[in-house]
Amino acid sequence: MPAQTQDRGFLNGVRTYYDKNTPRFVRSHQSAVAKAIHREVWGPGVRTEKEAFEYVNALVLRAISAGSAPLPSPMPVLDLGCGVGGTLFYLAARMPIAGIGVTLSPVGVRLAESLARENGLAGRCRFLEANYLELPDVGMRQAVYAIESFLHGPDPARFFRSAAAVIPRGGRLIVCDDFLVEGAEASRDRTARRNLADFRRGWHVGSLITTKQAEAYAETAGLRLIDNQDLTPYLRLRRPCDRLIATFVNVGRGLPFRSPWWDSWVGGHAIQRCLLTGLIRYHFLVFDKALAL
Repeated sequence: MPAQTQDRGFLNGVRTYYDKNTPRFVRSHQSAVAKAIHREVWGPGVRTEKEAFEYVNALVLRAISAGSAPLPSPMPVLDLGCGVGGTLFYLAARMPIAGIGVTLSPVGVRLAESLARENGLAGRCRFLEANYLELPDVGMRQAVYAIESFLHGPDPARFFRSAAAVIPRGGRLIVCDDFLVEGAEASRDRTARRNLADFRRGWHVGSLITTKQAEAYAETAGLRLIDNQDLTPYLRLRRPCDRLIATFVNVGRGLPFRSPWWDSWVGGHAIQRCLLTGLIRYHFLVFDKALAL
């Protein structure tokens, strides 16, 4: 089967996963307040669940405000895999931006557009149904980021090329996601292999690579790594809800059914196991495009 056909089929699965699950995700706990579809990070100074959901957003704000180039106003920002727009809304409340969010999910686009109107941000944040490996005309974007969406792409090299193509010199790319620990793929442990396989299948993971591999792909695309923060110590694992999901997954593993919501449970349980056993780590990476060759 041609690679493009395989990629299209894989991305259709990602689209269905988010079309079915996004309304549930944004109703969950304080993620509904933060409009977040990413994980809580209990970093330094975090006191509430809402702050934990917004911790990565705060890191994005800090990273895009600290570049060496003069900052345009409004700043052209691009969110690759925008969910329902939570990070764009966070940025728009704190700095002048002209934001674009892209997502495979038409359900996500509709929810994001509705939230933008509700918050008076429709003129500053717009949303497109698109594949970030084949971006439509979004112009040049001073800041581009992908929060827990990079791993859904089937081709990491194309991801970095696509992102780099819309970043001017002095601009930045941020990727916050799960990355393989060096040597994890070579594990002979049967349980480790099953956890990685469940993570890939449940969460529709196409680009599970190491940070060194990500750095190499980025360098080939003309981007250099300038910051690498390991946020894994700030994740809260084995919460009561996680243990409950683990019970359901282990009991239902042999049953002959699948659904997007069940996939999210299988993947969520697997990522817990992968993080707890050191197979993957959760990193915040910042790349820039040099001002001069």
